[in-house]
Amino acid sequence: MFSIVVPLWNKRHRVAATLASALAQTWRGFELIIVDDGSTDGGMEETARFDDARIRRLRQANAGPGAARNAAIRAARHDWFAFLDADDLWLPDHLEELDRIRRRFPEAGLIGTTILRSDRHGRYRLPARREDRIERVDFFDSAVRGTWPATTSSAAVPRRTWEALGGFGDAACGQDIEYWARIALDLPVAVSRRATAVYVAGTGGICDTVRSPCLTRELRHWGDICPAMAVLRDRQAESRSPARASSIDRYIDRQFRYSTRHAARLGDLRTLRSLPRLYLRPPPLSDRLLLILAKGPAPVARAGFAIGLKLKAALRALRRKRSRDIRQCSGGTAASRLAAAVAPAVSEPA
Repeated sequence: MFSIVVPLWNKRHRVAATLASALAQTWRGFELIIVDDGSTDGGMEETARFDDARIRRLRQANAGPGAARNAAIRAARHDWFAFLDADDLWLPDHLEELDRIRRRFPEAGLIGTTILRSDRHGRYRLPARREDRIERVDFFDSAVRGTWPATTSSAAVPRRTWEALGGFGDAACGQDIEYWARIALDLPVAVSRRATAVYVAGTGGICDTVRSPCLTRELRHWGDICPAMAVLRDRQAESRSPARASSIDRYIDRQFRYSTRHAARLGDLRTLRSLPRLYLRPPPLSDRLLLILAKGPAPVARAGFAIGLKLKAALRALRRKRSRDIRQCSGGTAASRLAAAVAPAVSEPA
């Protein structure tokens, strides 16, 4: 049985589609807990159109998505908590897939499926071939590779995880990733490569509206980069296997690299000027150039960032063109071979 956790804050225009996708699950054994986190747009009233005995509604003063999820978990009746943001969607087999993962890896403290990304209208495309692989993963290694093991609307945790490690933090953005990282340091993580959840971009969520988690303030410690980094800093001295230590180190490097490049895109000189003191080892050459440039006069630095971004975009476009050309050439060769095989009498295949 699952308790579905839905924090709601000013999502009147999206919450109905979200709830409809949850209620349409092929797995029927669940309750759905909506926590109104001090909405001012009538979002909770919008949920009244759904007359379903499995829905429970809670209200609290605005305290953030982490606090709302924690309130739902405290009220939950079942032993697994599946998370769904109020502007995202589930495919009908999402809970069924979560059940497959937990049965395959009953020891897992965090499970998740693959998530699709839609436009702001909720339109998305399913992959031509849906993966059917369930496996245990190294959370940090997967994140570095760009295949996030869990996102807020694709993840689930058992009650024993909550009891052992507590719940979500109170950061405005990134409290979910901090929770996944905290779990991954102590407990196994298992995922399905099947896409069963949809992240709807551009809906005005906190991570759409916050331009940078470290923008306009001086960075004094790792937690200023993102909440997960504070956890990793505090527990860095713990004994780990060489493979786990390597994946965590690469994850830390990735967060530094992202912060440096994102701040450069935004022209955020304050962040760039305070980042160097937090590095434990020399940054890569490309990042060092950005950090050095940030030390100069603001107009010069920002002009340099703009030129660099244009060059990067041009190189990316060139690589895409070359990739298309290679695919077209490969396709033409295959077509020629096929034509030659079925029509050997033709001297020049079309």
